[in-house]
Amino acid sequence: MFTTGLVSVTFRALTPHQVVDLCASFKLMNIEWGGDIHVPPGDVARAREVAALTRDAGLKTLCYGSYYRCGGEEQNFEAILESAIELDAKSIRVWAGGGESEEIFPRVSEDLERISSLANAQSREVVLEFHGGTLTHHGVDARKLLDAGQGAFQSLWQPLRRTVGNEHIEENLNELRLVAPFLRHVHVYEWHETPSGRESLSLQGSKQWPRYIEELRTLDLEVPLMLEFVPGDDPDVLTREAAALHEMCGV
Repeated sequence: MFTTGLVSVTFRALTPHQVVDLCASFKLMNIEWGGDIHVPPGDVARAREVAALTRDAGLKTLCYGSYYRCGGEEQNFEAILESAIELDAKSIRVWAGGGESEEIFPRVSEDLERISSLANAQSREVVLEFHGGTLTHHGVDARKLLDAGQGAFQSLWQPLRRTVGNEHIEENLNELRLVAPFLRHVHVYEWHETPSGRESLSLQGSKQWPRYIEELRTLDLEVPLMLEFVPGDDPDVLTREAAALHEMCGV
């Protein structure tokens, strides 16, 4: 069975307490806590507070969503790691550099090796955001970086090619297959190449997500599926979006 959850940056305007209440209300049992607003790096007191809120609600902190850019300058991974430990997050999300150029590959790879060693020593795991504007902007490049790590760090996944109807679904599926051996969890959103951008999983029925979930089953990867972003960033639509996700994955 799949489990479901929420990426807290979906609702940056809400407090951690409000995020926890929403997740508990709609049976989203995992949370990826964002490091930009809800749990800032190095704020140990906040991390402990959020960990207690999550635990007391019967929920799990799946990941600490940091904005650490591998290979960048003047970044304090130690503060991020400290917050992840206090938050009781087993995974720490990082970004594979600040560009898509092959020139940054050695610097990013070296830094990934360094921070993964620090995280592993504390029984934590580094996971790469699968995102444009980084070395994971495409499945082939992401797989090259992951292979170079030889299992020292893992990957997240989300559909980078925005769809209109069935367009780009096969491209997204191919990228999912490439990172599948390293996959830890998936970010679920319905973004289209339309003026409104963020669409609903539920109102018109998603064409892409049933395909991705079917592929995850085929690959025997029952990883957590994490809602990220909803139409209008509106908490009131979460009830229908969570219900649609649960229906698609059989929860």
